[in-house]
Amino acid sequence: MSKATSSERRNSEEPLLVEELTHRMNNEFAAAIAVVSFAAARSPNGEAKSALAEVAERLHSYVQVSRCLQIPSQDTVIDASAHLRQLCQSIGRSRLDCRGIELKFAGRPLQINSERCWRLGMIVSELITNAARHAFGDGGGKIQVELSQCGLLINCRVADDGTAPEKIRPGRGFAIVEGLIASLHGAINQHFGPRGSISDINFPVCSRAQRTGPSALLPPKSRETVLRVGPLELDLIERTAKRGDRAIDLLPREFRLLQYMMRREEQLLTRAMLLEEVWNYKFVPQTNVVDVHMGRLRRKVDELHELPMIHNVRGVGFILRAPA
Repeated sequence: MSKATSSERRNSEEPLLVEELTHRMNNEFAAAIAVVSFAAARSPNGEAKSALAEVAERLHSYVQVSRCLQIPSQDTVIDASAHLRQLCQSIGRSRLDCRGIELKFAGRPLQINSERCWRLGMIVSELITNAARHAFGDGGGKIQVELSQCGLLINCRVADDGTAPEKIRPGRGFAIVEGLIASLHGAINQHFGPRGSISDINFPVCSRAQRTGPSALLPPKSRETVLRVGPLELDLIERTAKRGDRAIDLLPREFRLLQYMMRREEQLLTRAMLLEEVWNYKFVPQTNVVDVHMGRLRRKVDELHELPMIHNVRGVGFILRAPA
């Protein structure tokens, strides 16, 4: 069997294997709940009955967490706020209430692709677990999850009022979080301090496939020869650029970067998006190449002007907009 055939077979089997594993886990949970419930029914002791009933209820909450974190079987659009609210309630009942940790969710209805929502749920679950593990010790506290949308960017914040150390050695869980965020073409910013920790995740509403599909938010004039955003002009034929009457001397990569940004005026472009679209990376490496090129481009475009056009959204990405 060739390597290509073997790889294709493995890829086709993976969904079935994941589904089978999930089915087995649910069966194990159901069996455990049945055993505990049966023991509670047979026990003549009232305190034992109450304790066993509490165990069964907590196991039910673990089942709900597992269901929330299952890979979606269909590619649909769902309410991410409703999904995260259910996930947070289930995590709270199964793991946190008994420790005196309050978990709250805040967010308005937000429709996104089911797979992207599943990835976000996995990220949030791991961040909640990390906060509960490192921030509170043996005491209680509060964890707040917030979901919001600003234009084409989604923000999810997980914050706590604990006292996590400023330097936490990243484990396998956080490596998975970083991988999931990269798959969403997003970024994460974290702050740890004596009054609590904050994790901010930002990522585009749509995936790259959705952005390049029939309904993608791309300019309708794909055959334009001159791009214009306010006083900024880019001639695609002559390969020249100018802002007002001042010519801008651009290197080839800077020209391509500016062209990409001008076609997406007012859109927040993450570093992951730029690495994939402008540098043609198939993965997101740990590099500052975007910041280096963007710094040069910003100096060339905005020098000698009081009103900048290229704006840096700290820790997230960049926006090109016409000066007000």
